[in-house]
Amino acid sequence: MSEFDTLYKRLNKAQKQAVDTIEGPVMVIAGPGTGKTSILTLRIANILQKTDTAPENILALTFTESGAYAMRKKLVSIIGTAGYKVNINTFHGFCNEVIKQYPERFPRIIGSTAITDIDQIAIMEKIIESTELDMLKPYGDVFFYVRPVLGEIRSLKREAIGVDDFKILIKNQESDFEDIPDKVHEKGAHKGKMKGEFIKQKEKIEKNKELLKLYDLYEKALIKEKFYDFEDMIVEVIKTLRKDGDLLLMLQESYQYIMADEHQDANNAQNAVLELLSNFHENPNLFIVGDEKQAIFRFQGASLENFLHFKKLYPDASLINLEENYRSTQPILDASHSLLAGSAGPLKSKAEKGKELIRIVEAPSFDAENAFLIKDIQAKIKAGTTPDEIAILYRDNKDAFPIAHTFEKTDIPFRIESDNDILKDENIRKLLLI
Repeated sequence: MSEFDTLYKRLNKAQKQAVDTIEGPVMVIAGPGTGKTSILTLRIANILQKTDTAPENILALTFTESGAYAMRKKLVSIIGTAGYKVNINTFHGFCNEVIKQYPERFPRIIGSTAITDIDQIAIMEKIIESTELDMLKPYGDVFFYVRPVLGEIRSLKREAIGVDDFKILIKNQESDFEDIPDKVHEKGAHKGKMKGEFIKQKEKIEKNKELLKLYDLYEKALIKEKFYDFEDMIVEVIKTLRKDGDLLLMLQESYQYIMADEHQDANNAQNAVLELLSNFHENPNLFIVGDEKQAIFRFQGASLENFLHFKKLYPDASLINLEENYRSTQPILDASHSLLAGSAGPLKSKAEKGKELIRIVEAPSFDAENAFLIKDIQAKIKAGTTPDEIAILYRDNKDAFPIAHTFEKTDIPFRIESDNDILKDENIRKLLLI
C-alpha cells in the first residue's frame, strides 16, 4: 500500500473525507477535473486496507467502457493484481454478467439474439402495417413514425417503464384530463368546441394510447422472433430481481460495497439496479459520485430528478463537495460557470496558474471561420507553438471534414480523431455513384 500512502498524501481535505468515509451511503458532488477517478480507486484500496472485505465483494459501476477501463487501470497501479478481482463494470456489462452467471433465471434473454437497428425497423414497419392506427399511421407516409416510436420505446425502457406501467400512466393521464375544468369555449364563434390547448393534450393522450399498442406488439414480436434489444438487459435484470428474492439476496450478499461513477448520467432503470442491490440495509454502503450541473444534458435519459432522488432515499447520507479543480485554469472555470444560470460558485482552480483569456471571434460564414482558423494557427506555429499543442473542437463528427478540406490547402500538419462513416466519404460516394 506504499503507492496508496503516496497518493493519499496528495489529496485535499474534501478528497480525503471521500476516501475515508467508507461506511453508509455517501454522495460526492464532483465536477470535471476534481479527481473523481482517483477518489473512487483510492476508496476501494482503503476499504481493502481497513476491512476484511474481499476484492470480489466490491462493485464499482460506471457509465462507459472507457470509464471502467480507466478505473481498473488506476486501481491495479495502486493495489496490484488484486485490482483485477474487483468488479468494475458498466451498468449494461454488469447486468449481462448477472444474466450469464444465472442463465436459468432469465428465460426471456437466454437463447435470444441482440437485435440490430435494421431488424428493429423491419419489425416495427410490419407491426404498423398490420395495425389499425389513427395518429401514428399518417396516410401520406404510413411509416413516418417508425423511428420516433422506436425512440420512445427505448426511452420508456430506460426509465424502467414496461407495457403495464405505461398503461397505468396513460389511465392517469386520461383521468387528470377529464378533471380539468373549462375545456370548452362558453361563448363566441367557437362556442361548444374544445379549446386549442386541450385539443393538443387530448391528441397527445391518443398518441400515447397508440404508442402503448405498438409497444405491446413490439415486445411480443421480440419474444416470438427470439430477439432482445440493448435496454432489455437492464430491464430483465430489474424484473427478475423484483420477483426472485433468492437471486436478489445472493447478489446483495455478494456486493458489500457498491459505488457508482458519473451518477448524473444514470437513468431510472440504472438507479433501480443500484437500489435493488443496496436495499438489504437501511443505510447501505452505497457511494455515488456525480456532477449535478452536468445532469442538465439529460444524456440517455439521465436527469437531475434522478440525481436528487438519492438525497430523498437516504436523508442521513454523507454529502461531500469537491470544489478544487486540477484540470482547468480559473478563466476557463469562470467562463463555463457563467453559462449556468443559478449555478453555485465556480470551482476553485488548483491547476497551473494561467492568465489566458477566452477570445470570441464572430465570423460571417463557415469559409471565413475556417480562413480565420488557418491564419491564427499559422501565426501560433510561427511564434513557436508546435502543431500537436493545438486542438480544434467541433460539435459533430461531420463538422471535421469541411475544416480538413481547408487545411489540405496549407502546409499545416493535422489529424482527425473523430469517427468517420466511410460510406459518407466524398470519394466513396463518387465511386458508389459510378
